[in-house]
Amino acid sequence: MTQYIYSLASIFILSLTVFGDVIVLTSGEQLEGTIKSQDSQFIHVQHSILGDVSIALKNITSLNGERILESIEIAPNEEQEEFHEETQWNQSINVGLGIQNGQKNTSDLSTAYHADRTIDEHKVTFDFRYNMSETNSERTLNRFASSWGNTWYQTDSLWDVFTTLQFDWAEFQSWDQRLVGDLGVEYEILKNKENNEEFTLTLRLGSGFRKEFQSVNNHLIPEGLLGVGVNWVVSDKQTLTASTTWYPDYDDVSNYRLVTNASWNVQMSNIDTIQFSIGFHHEYNSQVDTGIDNSNLQLTAGIQYSF
Repeated sequence: MTQYIYSLASIFILSLTVFGDVIVLTSGEQLEGTIKSQDSQFIHVQHSILGDVSIALKNITSLNGERILESIEIAPNEEQEEFHEETQWNQSINVGLGIQNGQKNTSDLSTAYHADRTIDEHKVTFDFRYNMSETNSERTLNRFASSWGNTWYQTDSLWDVFTTLQFDWAEFQSWDQRLVGDLGVEYEILKNKENNEEFTLTLRLGSGFRKEFQSVNNHLIPEGLLGVGVNWVVSDKQTLTASTTWYPDYDDVSNYRLVTNASWNVQMSNIDTIQFSIGFHHEYNSQVDTGIDNSNLQLTAGIQYSF
């Protein structure tokens, strides 16, 4: 009996040696050989006639009677590009127009465009703003401002890193054009969230430069940066933001700028994309040309469309 079992075992081992592995291809052909190795793309087989052969997994239906998809996990083709859903830009357009007829006829026009996008804790923002005012057909304000900002958020820290590059053009300032750049850190002093309401208080600290063209300050001015900001989500239909920043000249602290911005947005209807917006912008320059006011104030009101 024992000798009979040994004989059967020998025949089984011999059959494995002779026939080896059986591979059925998607074309219906059958290949017998010995599998030497396997990776995520191919099976490497030694065939008695063909020699060493590499067969793509996608061309194999079954291996030793088992369907290939059930027995082997096929890795994705490394040459195929991975699909990433494109992060959409958050954009808004603000338009305001005011006309007053009385002892003085005054007309105001304000337009603004904003765009931001966040990818992997990196936020990019673009802002463009134009304001124009006329009184008795005489232009009293004509100004364009643009800025490009970057913020790198730190998930496990209260500190964030930011950069800002700003270009301004104005008709009634000490300068015709102005270029401003900043680099700094932002610290979250306070954050309180309850239901739909959220209040955040931040502190900004950094350094930068200011270059004015056609100005009494026509040299490159190294500036400091110290500011505080508030972002208050009053409800799901109302937000309030405000910030004040001091920019002192490192070489002469008496030469400085103090910039304050604020905006209040209220959703007017059931349409989420349309809001009523009020804006406030004030800038004080300690050193200006003769005949130019140190203080510049802009108030705007209009409709904001988000998309």
